[in-house]
Amino acid sequence: MASDSERLSAFIRAAKDRGADDAFVVAMLRENGWSERRIYAAFSSYYEEVLGQPVPSRGAGIEYARDAFMYLIAFIALGSWTVAVGSLFYALIDRWFPSPLDSSYLFTSLRGQVAGQLATIIVAFPIFMLVSRALSREVQRRPEAADSGVRKWLTYLALVIAAVVLIGDAVLFIASFLQGDLNVRFVLKSAVLVAIAGAVFLYYLATVRADAVSAARDRAFALAAGAAVVAALVFGFFDIGTPAHARAVAMDLRRVDNLTTIANRIHTDSGDNKPARAPRSLAGVSLGNVPLDPATKKPYEYRLLGGASYELCATFDTDDKTEVPNVTAADNSFLHPAGPFCFKLDAGKTY
Repeated sequence: MASDSERLSAFIRAAKDRGADDAFVVAMLRENGWSERRIYAAFSSYYEEVLGQPVPSRGAGIEYARDAFMYLIAFIALGSWTVAVGSLFYALIDRWFPSPLDSSYLFTSLRGQVAGQLATIIVAFPIFMLVSRALSREVQRRPEAADSGVRKWLTYLALVIAAVVLIGDAVLFIASFLQGDLNVRFVLKSAVLVAIAGAVFLYYLATVRADAVSAARDRAFALAAGAAVVAALVFGFFDIGTPAHARAVAMDLRRVDNLTTIANRIHTDSGDNKPARAPRSLAGVSLGNVPLDPATKKPYEYRLLGGASYELCATFDTDDKTEVPNVTAADNSFLHPAGPFCFKLDAGKTY
């Protein structure tokens, strides 16, 4: 049985033998599902045979290299912003639906994670949209670019990755259901994953199964992607606040870290005393360079209460309870409100 290329070449040869016009043959073959790349390759073979001369080639390698560059940038940007959107919503879900097992460290690290994902989205999404728009215009101008091997390989790679993610999520969801471990956080995270991976899979599956360029399909995907990105940015900035607020939170974290260092050094220095006794002042604590407030550069206030009890005081810019939900003073000895606050501590304990 003749191959597709042989059947195409035979048809073109028969059509030309009967005086058919090249433009008519090309249009007819396109209407019957043949790509322009395949059609022109067959015409090249026909004219090389008739004229006894090879068809001169110019710039094909450059065009392939440009296609590879553009599609790699597009898919790298696609992977960057979709992963960032998913990770950002994961972090927000953890903050909005806290677990009793979550620690204050988890929530402070989530703040940094949200900031990182917001930055990735702000950079990667516009690049993806601009490059995708340029590729769409290139295919409209040069339809044979839709048959680019680079484009097809990378598109199928994206489909494989999206399919693996969807299958893995389905397996985890069913396994959690069977083990009775389903909770609100897991269901919401699964919904986010299915929405992002499913949209990517359906869109790129359509681009390889139908026309490479469809204005309606491209517009729908762009609107859906834009809506997801806008929602992520709004919720993300609402969650972490302004850069000034983020700086205030960072200052308070430094203050808590300094107070923890002082408290643990007091505990270490009093280790030989039974029972433990707090020092009269910080001058008797082997701190080396005594930690200072990062903003005022002043020492923290220390008060001896008697025996092992003492107080360490600092002035904070933010209320820790709004930053670390579901965590109480019993879980975190340095949970603080905004403004001046003193922690009652024990020299016999580590912090």
